[in-house]
Amino acid sequence: MSQIKQLDFSGHTLFCDIDVHKKNWRVNIRSKEFELEDFSQDANVDIFYRHITRKYPNASFKVCYEAGFSGFSAQRWLAEKGVNCCKVNAADVITTHKDQRRKTDKSDARKLCEHLQSNRSVGVYIPEVAGEHGRSLTRAREKIVRNQTRCKNRIWQLLYFSGLSVPKQYETQQYWSKQFVDSLRSISCGSEALQTALLLYIKDYEQTRSLLLEATRAIGNLCKQQEYKSEITLLRSIPGIGLINAAVILFELQDINRFKNFDQLSSYVGFVPDTNQSGESNYDRGITVRHNSYLRSALVESSWQVIRKDTALLLKFKQYCKRMNRNRAIVRIAKHLLSRIKYVLKNKVEYEIGIVGG
Repeated sequence: MSQIKQLDFSGHTLFCDIDVHKKNWRVNIRSKEFELEDFSQDANVDIFYRHITRKYPNASFKVCYEAGFSGFSAQRWLAEKGVNCCKVNAADVITTHKDQRRKTDKSDARKLCEHLQSNRSVGVYIPEVAGEHGRSLTRAREKIVRNQTRCKNRIWQLLYFSGLSVPKQYETQQYWSKQFVDSLRSISCGSEALQTALLLYIKDYEQTRSLLLEATRAIGNLCKQQEYKSEITLLRSIPGIGLINAAVILFELQDINRFKNFDQLSSYVGFVPDTNQSGESNYDRGITVRHNSYLRSALVESSWQVIRKDTALLLKFKQYCKRMNRNRAIVRIAKHLLSRIKYVLKNKVEYEIGIVGG
């Protein structure tokens, strides 16, 4: 009776890519020599893991999937099982025009697997779970702020469209106080239908404002926790950075030491130029569109305040304004501010006003 040998892929490395979707995954598996498998499965990381470990026992796996809606849960689950898994930015994967015009899940999975096999793939940073949850909270607040702005704009649009006006003392109202909201509620609209529409918009605004207050308090409580308190204090020592922006900066950066140098940090934030050079032609398209929108917005917002309190940055701002407009100048100041934030966080020292360097 012949002896049945157990399969053993020890010493072999297999490359796996997952094209992630809500209900199903497209999986492509390759060895160093050629493609082994391409199949679809349910969107379940446990099913994927059981398949590769049963069919290729003792093999070493390198797995990747695109960063997107699915978050980091699959990566963390596989990492706990000892599988080398990373998430890649889809914009970093080399794609031909032909691939773009004939895009399928199969071609996406195969393309990512070849990208992983080529050793050109650089995975995105995987944050700690607590840091990721803190970032989700600050981003939720930012979305509520945008919703509140939309609520205000809907009310103004209704008033203008219907020919209604608020009392003159409130025409240029920037902050919507309770007194101002009460004045909106008391406007005579001329019909019950229009009055109801206005009251519904006001109710929507008040509910959104209540959510914003709740989110702000939650961020305040989070920043008081021991693991974040010292870094928040360091960030708030910088004039112009309040509690909310300090939380946004901290949770978007996660770990300042993950950036090898300032150029890498600037690229992550989006303070690098977008250029197009060909021969003697050189087109400057401003700063890159690839950026962390939450972090860059927080830095620019804080920069408008810091130039009012730090004379060194005020002087730099005035110098920039001599050769560019104010909006471009403040972006330059935001990059200086980012440099100071890096120094403060890495060296664990509070900010000093009036320092020229950076």
